[in-house]
Amino acid sequence: MKHRHGILSVSGAFAALSLSALLLSTASLPASAQAYPNKPIRMVVTAAAGGITDIMTRIMSENIQRSIGQPMIVENRPGAGGSTAVQYVAKSTPDGYTLVIVNVGNASIAPWITKDLPYDPLKDLVGVAAVAEVPSVVAIPDSLPVKTLKEFIDYCRANPGAINYGSAGTATMPHLAAELLAHMIGVKMVHIPYKGAAPAGVDLAAGRIQLSLLGVGSVRAQLAAGTVRILAVAAPKRIPAIPNVPTFAEAGLPAYEVTNWFGVLAPTGTPRDIILMLNNHIGQAFDNPKSVEQLTTAGIVPMRESVEQFQKRIISDHTKWRDVVKNAGIKPE
Repeated sequence: MKHRHGILSVSGAFAALSLSALLLSTASLPASAQAYPNKPIRMVVTAAAGGITDIMTRIMSENIQRSIGQPMIVENRPGAGGSTAVQYVAKSTPDGYTLVIVNVGNASIAPWITKDLPYDPLKDLVGVAAVAEVPSVVAIPDSLPVKTLKEFIDYCRANPGAINYGSAGTATMPHLAAELLAHMIGVKMVHIPYKGAAPAGVDLAAGRIQLSLLGVGSVRAQLAAGTVRILAVAAPKRIPAIPNVPTFAEAGLPAYEVTNWFGVLAPTGTPRDIILMLNNHIGQAFDNPKSVEQLTTAGIVPMRESVEQFQKRIISDHTKWRDVVKNAGIKPE
């Protein structure tokens, strides 16, 4: 009996040691292997409240926090063209609790137009998930005597130097989109920068400029009033907001594709299992038909890409817009 008790005592001691070792090994596991998330997640926005990025983020975050089981706090940090917010997140702890929603400008264009950019988008940050895209559209005043993209290109070639195009400012997406189009069709157009897309849309409707490549939401009022006509949309397929407008490929210029996409980035070093989990939840955020409707009526198209696809997009656009900026003669400021 003593011997049997001795065996039991040794077994019990061994079990206690095993349990202690298990507890110690669990305690030493990285944060990514423990329950994630176990506290609120911050989604930093590069723009002020009320803008397109903010609205899109709040719709997305509301759906994500329901599926992920933790609050997602939207934090607006506008300033310096978005670099204030991106730099803040790039320097944050890479644990999946501080993310930033950016557009193509912050991730792929800023390095070519901003002197002393305080972050490197390819080294300091990693792509988590694509969120949505706002395809550029060729918008012209209704008074211009053309009805199709081909007629517009012929008109530009027949009237060299007579086309003024408006943008939301130097080196903004509408500026670079128009420069890319001018380069592809071999014409010279005059750039008129505005302080935002809205005033450019007003002058377009009045006929003071002959072209602008904006998101359809920026000219929705003018389109409804019949003062602006849209000739083509720079997307792989037609968009729900303007289903009768052809894509560039359908209109005869298949190589042209310009999209102002939005996506979520995390600091480099964020564990891959966390990134994959976030990618899945962000991808499901717009499965709700009501959320999709809120976006599509504004000309915003929800996107869903794998982590690899999104990172490839960032790198590809990084190279693409470098060449456009160089051809346009834009100098970093």
